[in-house]
Amino acid sequence: MKLSLCFATSILGLMLTKASMAADDPPGSQPAVVAPEEVQVPSSEQDTAREPQAIEPLAPAAVPEPMPTPPAPPSLAIGLGAPVADRVSASTEATSASPKARPFAGSQIFAQTSMSTATVFKGQQQSSNPTIDTALFLQPRYALSEAFQLRGRLVFNYELTNSDTTTTRNEPRFSDTALQLFYRKIPEILGGIKPMVALNLGIPTSPESRARTMVVAPGATLQLTKAVEHVLGGELTFLASTTYTHPLYQSVTPSRRDSAPYAFSCAGGTTCQDQVSGSFNPSDSLSYSLLVAGEWGKWSPALFYLGASQWAYQGKTPTNPVDGTPVESAQGFEPTNVRQSSYFSAWLDYNANSWLTAEVGYSLFRSVLDSDGTYGNPFFARYQDMRVYLGANFNIDNLVKQLQGGAADGGVIRAKSANPRMATF
Repeated sequence: MKLSLCFATSILGLMLTKASMAADDPPGSQPAVVAPEEVQVPSSEQDTAREPQAIEPLAPAAVPEPMPTPPAPPSLAIGLGAPVADRVSASTEATSASPKARPFAGSQIFAQTSMSTATVFKGQQQSSNPTIDTALFLQPRYALSEAFQLRGRLVFNYELTNSDTTTTRNEPRFSDTALQLFYRKIPEILGGIKPMVALNLGIPTSPESRARTMVVAPGATLQLTKAVEHVLGGELTFLASTTYTHPLYQSVTPSRRDSAPYAFSCAGGTTCQDQVSGSFNPSDSLSYSLLVAGEWGKWSPALFYLGASQWAYQGKTPTNPVDGTPVESAQGFEPTNVRQSSYFSAWLDYNANSWLTAEVGYSLFRSVLDSDGTYGNPFFARYQDMRVYLGANFNIDNLVKQLQGGAADGGVIRAKSANPRMATF
């Protein structure tokens, strides 16, 4: 009887000891899921996890001693910093046993409210044209495999004022929908430059492209990324890209958004009821961009430039409708079918946490040439569209990870918000 009582007491003591250990473990102390592209950084040398000690068999009459609580596993100390390239990190900790990254890693939502500088500085332009609008950038990503990634982009814009840039008051507008299939397994070249290529497809969801009768816009992209570490205690990232697009239309000239109140007549009596005469759609476009971003702690300044050249369709040589003779251009005037525009932006990011980044910035969208035909200033122009803006970027993957109690980190370049008018083909 006494031996059975001692044996029951031993079993009860062991159960209480294990329950005490489970209660002492903090919630979420299980090992964090580490994606293949993440780098595991222990917070200190003492944070290295140890193997659990083996439990010796207990004699029936012995009272078990409490087992020491094993230390918590090392935590991830990487936050969503300044732009970091899509690249596989040289992690010695990541093994084949680590679960794969989420397919939608890198998906982001960027919200921005901008105001033209002429809204405040009334004397900047000759006529008052206050402009304040807000935009929401939806930028999903989905990894089909380690090599291929599908990316999307759609911008919703709503003007809070009644400026001359829209045809209706407080008009909600969508940009074109851009789809990209990236190939990410090209080896690095020239000492650490990471190239990637993509096939693009533009869908006409903007009022501008629908008015131009665009059906679809196929294209291709080449992207080069280079990271430079240990720059004044921080890190710099360079990203250059170029994109070629060849839009396909139903007509080489744009149409009207609404029906004309009366029929317009063209030379020779042919009506132009549904088409806008005097302009042609772009047949080919080439864009080129350069992003330079730094990271110093939670602060991340950056400079961004985007240029675009469009080659429009050309009509037949204009003729005199009376006698059919060619109409010559004025002396010294050479018509061109090339249209050039540029977008410059400078901003400062504050990385509040792994999934939220606050941003304040300045941007200028303009035609490359001034009205006199000379090259204009791409950084400041009194009579062009200069803006100041506030923005917030939400990293969806990191937000989901944090809500689920896991560790979150960076690893992709935040897709820069270009002017919504640049998001059309």
